[in-house]
Amino acid sequence: MKSVAAVKQKKSVTGMQKFTLGLGDLGYSLVVNTFSSYILFFGSTVMGVPSGIMGFVIACGIVWDAFTDPVMGFISDNTRSKLFGRRHQYILIGIFGMVVCNVMLWSLPEDFTTGQMVAWLVCFIIGMRTFTTMFQTPVSALSLDISSDYNERSGIQIVKSVFTILGLLLPTLIMAVFQVDFYRDGVLVDGRFNPDAYRNFGYVSSACCVLFGIIMFISTYSHVPRLRALAEKEPAVKVNAKAVKKIFANLIGALKDNNFRAITIGYMVSMVSASILIAVGFNVFTFTFETTKIQMYAIMAGLFIMTIVGQPLWMYLSKKYDKKKALLIGQTISLIGCFMLLLMFLLRDFFIDLIHRNGIYVVFMMPPLMVAGLGTGVLYSLPVALIGDTVLIEKARTGEDKTATYTGFLTLGNKSGQAISSAVLGAMLEVVGFQEGSTTQTPEVCAGIGWIMCIGVILAVAGGLIIFSRCRMTRQQVQDAMDKINAMETGTVDASAEAAAALAVSAPVAEGEVE
Repeated sequence: MKSVAAVKQKKSVTGMQKFTLGLGDLGYSLVVNTFSSYILFFGSTVMGVPSGIMGFVIACGIVWDAFTDPVMGFISDNTRSKLFGRRHQYILIGIFGMVVCNVMLWSLPEDFTTGQMVAWLVCFIIGMRTFTTMFQTPVSALSLDISSDYNERSGIQIVKSVFTILGLLLPTLIMAVFQVDFYRDGVLVDGRFNPDAYRNFGYVSSACCVLFGIIMFISTYSHVPRLRALAEKEPAVKVNAKAVKKIFANLIGALKDNNFRAITIGYMVSMVSASILIAVGFNVFTFTFETTKIQMYAIMAGLFIMTIVGQPLWMYLSKKYDKKKALLIGQTISLIGCFMLLLMFLLRDFFIDLIHRNGIYVVFMMPPLMVAGLGTGVLYSLPVALIGDTVLIEKARTGEDKTATYTGFLTLGNKSGQAISSAVLGAMLEVVGFQEGSTTQTPEVCAGIGWIMCIGVILAVAGGLIIFSRCRMTRQQVQDAMDKINAMETGTVDASAEAAAALAVSAPVAEGEVE
């Protein structure tokens, strides 16, 4: 067996490896974010499935995804493969599984009955969610495993977040190319209602996912020997039904930790705003603001571009202050953008008249989402980095590495919020009288979906800001944990005998935290 010292030369993370980790996230994001952005619009508005049923189907998939994330994390943490280590075999299986399900999902036959459509969607949404979990949970853990430096770990997450956001931006920009206007019953129809557009884009996003995922797999494989050597120093838990039950018991225990609770629940609540904006936003800008296809995509592109532009700012602020302060600043900026969006909605008649007079005036509708996007960008990098810091503190105290399990818990929180919001949004669209499969909506419906979007995002961002502020973790606590873990890994400190004393001075137990 190779010792840890024998593989120390593999420890540094090269710029190319950071880039390919981001590239893997880009391929994954193209698939997942196309689904998140368009599935409600595609199912209800394009294919005619009732909004309430569509929201319920989406919610079921998200619930399944949410609860399989920590299970996948537990399985990955306790895998000891000589060839693939803890993570890489699951990454490879996940890549191919998710693209097959993605292609099938968007190939929903148009001549199916509503019942057949629902069955098809349930089958392939559950399948895709299973394989995306099998891919992304180990990848998230791997991106934390490969470095033990406070700033480098943040840097890796920043790079990954840029590519993740590109995965949000590119479907918004490229989909417009696929949404070619078509004739239905002799009438020319807007390309946004063309089923072939979504099917063809599904082929493209799946091809990119396979290519980028394999590149990432090959590039990061060099870390397997070192990470395997570290894993072999820790006891592996046998994966069985009893162990799976214990995972969720551990979640209850983890939630007693003030820092973990603040980060996980704050992230869950905050990301609901993104779900609302993306899921309902396309309908709002199509019907409420009466934008053309190009105008709508220009507005949404402004949102995603600013999330990318802001990433160096969050990196700078997290280095100058700490991650929590940078996170709170981002949330505050996002909340300002949400109130600007509400103001624009209240003045919608003015803006509709403006863009009808000259389409270029759509630029005056872009600032609210650009400001919101700048702030929201912080959610794509720092919460994952903060969860990684809580894992380090936990490992220094107990000697046990739960990286994938804890990142799975974070994803569980996020997906739970998405599931709730999807079900609620579907029901609310029914309440306001949204007409599925129709290219027009009544003025009352247009106003109703606008209120749903504006009030929803304000409540979600404000709630997340309040919850995040409860986190009490400091940079010094994390650094002390890193020093202790390094000493444990080099054999200078016995992990089981002295781990509990690692943070006795620098990291006292927070209120409500499990000792």
